[in-house]
Amino acid sequence: MKYLTFPAAGAAACAFMLSAGAGLVQAQQASAANGSPGTASTPVIYPAKGQSARQQDTDRYECHDWSRQQSGYDPSQAASTATATGAAGGAPPPGAGMAQGALRGAAVGELVSHNAGRGAAIGVLGSAALAQAQARKAEQSRQQQAAQQQAARGQQRAKYERAFGACMEGRGYVLK
Repeated sequence: MKYLTFPAAGAAACAFMLSAGAGLVQAQQASAANGSPGTASTPVIYPAKGQSARQQDTDRYECHDWSRQQSGYDPSQAASTATATGAAGGAPPPGAGMAQGALRGAAVGELVSHNAGRGAAIGVLGSAALAQAQARKAEQSRQQQAAQQQAARGQQRAKYERAFGACMEGRGYVLK
């Protein structure tokens, strides 16, 4: 009966590659979570018809409510809805693909050249390269989706600001 052997050097190389791959994924996830939402501009409002402070508050609230309904945008909720999305819930743990690659490489290496350690190292490197390419593609897709969502929010915000200005001007205020 022949046993598969896994030399210490091959084991050390695999452990290093697994930890490096996991660190890469964690660093990419941390940088993706650091996106910052934009802030809405606040217009300066002048009560041209001498409206009282109480009337100004009432008008501002009613115009905010009306503008929110017209545009689908709520500036008080904009910061909470613009958070970055994390990794997919069903994704395998970091390094899982490299471990599978190491096992496959060890099996092939043992069959072909009777050197499971070398085959495992080659399998880890191949899996690491594949994982890195997949992570890059997923990051590009995530960035494109985030840019599209941000553009849509920007359009809604602009519509909200136009609606708010029209409402306040209709009630006798000057906005700048």
